Amino acid sequence: MSKISVDENGKYVWEYHMDLNTNRNVFRLVMKIITFIYVFVMIVMLGIVVMTRSFNAENIMWLLKIIIPIFLFVYLLTYVSYRLYIKSLGGVYHVRFEMDENGIKHIPLEKERQYNRDIGKASLLIGALTKNLGLLGTGMYVSTLEEVYSEFSKVVGIKADRKHDLIYVNYVTLYNQVYAEPDDYDFVLNYISDHCPKAKVSEK
Repeated sequence: MSKISVDENGKYVWEYHMDLNTNRNVFRLVMKIITFIYVFVMIVMLGIVVMTRSFNAENIMWLLKIIIPIFLFVYLLTYVSYRLYIKSLGGVYHVRFEMDENGIKHIPLEKERQYNRDIGKASLLIGALTKNLGLLGTGMYVSTLEEVYSEFSKVVGIKADRKHDLIYVNYVTLYNQVYAEPDDYDFVLNYISDHCPKAKVSEK
């Protein structure tokens, strides 16, 4: 049975309740951000080593002995934080979607939005105090999870992930995750695809 309705403004509206214990897409996205930050930091540090002409096996091993343990510790800390995040939300992430011919909006419900703000601020503070770029990046991302709007005319990529009821709607720099129940999935995917003239459509 379809869960999509049409509001007074002609927008398609629906809510999706994600089981965070079985669907790890939020966790994977945060881990990708942390990985990107640390790879960037490693490249910068290697660049400094090269520029100072101290590029040798001993210095590289010393650098790796510092970076890798920190990297693994942040991964572990992120996983523990994610488990606490799941517990605080009762294992379910509630999100609302609004879609019309111009775009689609991903809106976490109030409980999720408040928790995202709180945990994001805490991560920013800890990251700043410890000079941990991974936590700073995670904090900035999580604290801004108020809502994400994708304007169809700017979308360059659409990827369907039916296994997780998920449709990635991507700009060059913006990634929106759209969820729909199996009964509504094809309708949502086809509607988005038909309204994104610049997008490359693929299936995971």
